[in-house]
Amino acid sequence: MVRGDPGQTLAEKIREIICDEWPRDGGSVESAAIYQRLLTEGAEVPDYAMSAVLNAFRVGGLITVPTRDPREEEARKHGDLSISGVSPLLCNG
Repeated sequence: MVRGDPGQTLAEKIREIICDEWPRDGGSVESAAIYQRLLTEGAEVPDYAMSAVLNAFRVGGLITVPTRDPREEEARKHGDLSISGVSPLLCNG
């Protein structure tokens, strides 16, 4: 659960952070940076929760993630992903 706004889910908070952090001029957003911001903002992030949310975004076509083998410890925490593309539907939908 995310502190500060009890009605906001972890998925909503992750979406918000991706949209805030997305470089409009290209580049990528690392899941580790999203995870760190969640912790800084007081969110509780259970093991594999972020990985599940990011995978749902990926499967739904909302983010693009290059294929690579994640490191287990990092995948457990935040998914160990580099987000290389963000659909306008994620941030404007």
